[in-house]
Amino acid sequence: MYRIVSFPPNEQGRDFVVGDVHGHFKLLAKALDNLEFNTEIDRIFSVGDLIDRGPDSEDVLNWLGKPWFHAVRGNHEQMVIDGICGHGDKPRHIRNGGAWLYKLDPAIQDQLLKALQALPLIIEIDLSANKTIGIVHAQAPFFGLNNDWQGAKDAITGALGKQVQQQALAEALYARDRIEQQDSKPIEGIHELYVGHSSVPNVTRLGNVVYVDTGCSFSDGALSLVEISSQSVFSIGMTQ
Repeated sequence: MYRIVSFPPNEQGRDFVVGDVHGHFKLLAKALDNLEFNTEIDRIFSVGDLIDRGPDSEDVLNWLGKPWFHAVRGNHEQMVIDGICGHGDKPRHIRNGGAWLYKLDPAIQDQLLKALQALPLIIEIDLSANKTIGIVHAQAPFFGLNNDWQGAKDAITGALGKQVQQQALAEALYARDRIEQQDSKPIEGIHELYVGHSSVPNVTRLGNVVYVDTGCSFSDGALSLVEISSQSVFSIGMTQ
């Protein structure tokens, strides 16, 4: 089941969106310390790809258990799900930083599977009565005439049929054509959409889509967070 999860406005604290973490949870923890993140009132939302490549991928279960930490499913979470279920491409996953998974005890793998399968494909955050933020890993899936945010949600939930849903899943997790085409056409029906997956040198905006994967896990990359209300960007380099 591919879910959409919605969150009410944060009336007391700050909301952050973080780019692809790729197993660098110690770096994320350092970034939150620098931001004086308050676990009582602040929230953090991940665009997915929490795992693979970095040294701390096993910590994903701990982070997903934090009440203030929320994530959508990315393609690396999907590769782990497929790997544990026995129908993934193990050599390809290992080439993409997934070797850690196959060293885990089966009981831990089972916990991981349940946690990652429970992740939504889309997160929505209400900022006010008429302003909503969306989060999806790669890009919003659009098909035919339903070329707006509601259409993307209908595609993911299966309201447009099973075949469209499978196409939507692939697009939400893997697609890059909007950024490759530098498509700045705004997505109707949503105030802003935050995505990861496609590495950019700096947090980049095309229309109302914000790309926040600044290459965490690459030597010249960084982990970036955006504070939603102020649009302030905070980045921490891999060597910091």
